[in-house]
Amino acid sequence: MHDMDFGDTVTKSILQVRRECAFFGALMLFARIIPTKSIETAATDGKTIFINEDYLNSLSSSEQNALLLHEVLHMALLHCIRIGGRDRHIWNIAADIVVNGMIRMNTSFQLPNGAIIDDKFKDESAEEIYEALLKNKEKIKLSMPDIIEFDEENDDLSTEKMSTEEIEGYWKDAIQVVENTVNNDSNGSGQGNLPAGLSSEIKNILEPEVDWRHALWKYVGKTNSDFDDLDRRFIYKGLYLEGLLTDGLEIFVCIDTSGSVSDQLLSQFAGELKGILSSYPHVKCKLYYADTDLDGPYEIDHIDKLPPAKGRGGTSFVPFFNALSKSDGTFSEVNRAAVYFTDGFGDFPKKEPDNPTMWLVPSDGLKSKDFPFGDVIRISTENWH
Repeated sequence: MHDMDFGDTVTKSILQVRRECAFFGALMLFARIIPTKSIETAATDGKTIFINEDYLNSLSSSEQNALLLHEVLHMALLHCIRIGGRDRHIWNIAADIVVNGMIRMNTSFQLPNGAIIDDKFKDESAEEIYEALLKNKEKIKLSMPDIIEFDEENDDLSTEKMSTEEIEGYWKDAIQVVENTVNNDSNGSGQGNLPAGLSSEIKNILEPEVDWRHALWKYVGKTNSDFDDLDRRFIYKGLYLEGLLTDGLEIFVCIDTSGSVSDQLLSQFAGELKGILSSYPHVKCKLYYADTDLDGPYEIDHIDKLPPAKGRGGTSFVPFFNALSKSDGTFSEVNRAAVYFTDGFGDFPKKEPDNPTMWLVPSDGLKSKDFPFGDVIRISTENWH
């Protein structure tokens, strides 16, 4: 009977949300919501929403609607995955600001006491808000942390076994289905039917990815003999890769080691760099690590072990490009290029450098249009293990 009461409450909330915002109401149908005693209020691990039933029953109907929608948006916007290696407390605050802003813009529901609201971050992504909070070192108390890691030892929080890739695919498909359904029901009027603040988030999540291995291998692996087949995105301001046949290509690689980049991502960056150098020993490489400070250069080749990464602070791209401008010779020479592995959230140089630059950015990184220079390649993580 108790579980039935909980189910009735959830069903009632979904119907009420749908009356105010068809998109949100339909999206809620894709979420798995279960009661638990192990969570004081509510939380999600990206696969399941856990609700303390006593807490839920203590709220008004309007607050119940806002609470459930809040957790569903965390799931649908992949906040439990996009956290990467970021500080969980600050990331949770940033993600809360995003979803609470959406709820306030699109519904009349009252958020529960303690909800974090900050209108100065309107239309900004969780990543952008996180960087601002980190940079300003703002102290905001999070009374209801609700983005959690799944604990396999806690039987009360048992959940479905789903990989990161499966979760991403599930919610990307759900968003597309809901978007198509809502648009069709509204006589095809399109984007105007999306909730306020959601269009840019959806575009960011659904943005087509490129297998960055393939992109980078084409970048350093093409020669003059197969120049005609080269994707034009990889021809950088006269960087014709016939240099590979003669003196070789010199690449200046920088790996972002700030707190927003996970250990897994760092490992993948390093592994793929070694793969490139092993297959193309004529490629000369100078490696840097950077957060707000710069470590390097390390001159490495295909037989060298990569030096340990240093960093874990904020993010600034300025030191790397400053170093390149002071490097021996003219960095804009034909056979030189910069490759920057990063999520894109940081301070850019005020002046565009002369050198050709490739940014390798995860799917949840900075929007491509916000990079002031260079070419942005979206990282596909489907084959990462």
